Amino acid sequence: MTWTAISELLKALGGLIALLSFPLALRTYRRSVKTRRAEWLASLHEKGFESDRYQDIRRVLDYHSEPEFSALQLAITTQAHHPLADELYRYLNFFEFLAGLRGLGQISDEEIVGLFEYDLRLIKQHEFIMNALRPQGFERLADLLTVKGLLPGS
Repeated sequence: MTWTAISELLKALGGLIALLSFPLALRTYRRSVKTRRAEWLASLHEKGFESDRYQDIRRVLDYHSEPEFSALQLAITTQAHHPLADELYRYLNFFEFLAGLRGLGQISDEEIVGLFEYDLRLIKQHEFIMNALRPQGFERLADLLTVKGLLPGS
């Protein structure tokens, strides 16, 4: 076998290896992207709910604890200042951010529901909050919450 033949054989073998390596590299890349996305979603959930950041407002909305619930409802409907109203708006800002990511195609409805269904239902069940969304600038969140079939059973 001549050096030219060996060189051609090595070139052909190199091309074959490159051709066979491409699907493996693509699969590895896709796995890496999925892993990073899962880490990003976990971080998003952690920032929103693993800390006690929204603990008080969630407790008030969830348990209708008095007198806080009535004070919150009055503050929202009359647009009066109240610390709980400020906390509610920070809470809603988080979901407005999610709705914005959804609009940009960065997060799917399935991911939003999978991670935040309980809280979205919690917001949606309070008419005084739903009525305040658009006037307070939470248009994307309002749109998200009115998507038919987004929240199972609604």
